[in-house]
Amino acid sequence: MSLRKRLIKMSQNTQQNLRRVTIGTIIFFVGAGMLMWAEGATHLEPLRRELVALLSLATMGIGASLGLLGYLGLSAFRIYRFLSMDVNDDSPRTGKRTDHNDDN
Repeated sequence: MSLRKRLIKMSQNTQQNLRRVTIGTIIFFVGAGMLMWAEGATHLEPLRRELVALLSLATMGIGASLGLLGYLGLSAFRIYRFLSMDVNDDSPRTGKRTDHNDDN
């Protein structure tokens, strides 16, 4: 499946994109909470604190990526789908020019 078809298909599933944004936001804030906890966890040895901080940064990155993908699916991919539609029908453009005049 080409990238263009994937983006158009992704823009059509609004519920899944909203779920991605929500889950990505939750994962991001769980990672942020872990990072704040690791900063104040004085009972852990320094190496463990750094490892928890690294894990929390990775969690925040995954959450931000998932949220961004969902947000793009809700907005930018939908705009792309709108711009790639033909005027007369609802199917995406194929790139081929067709004349609708039969006045030959």
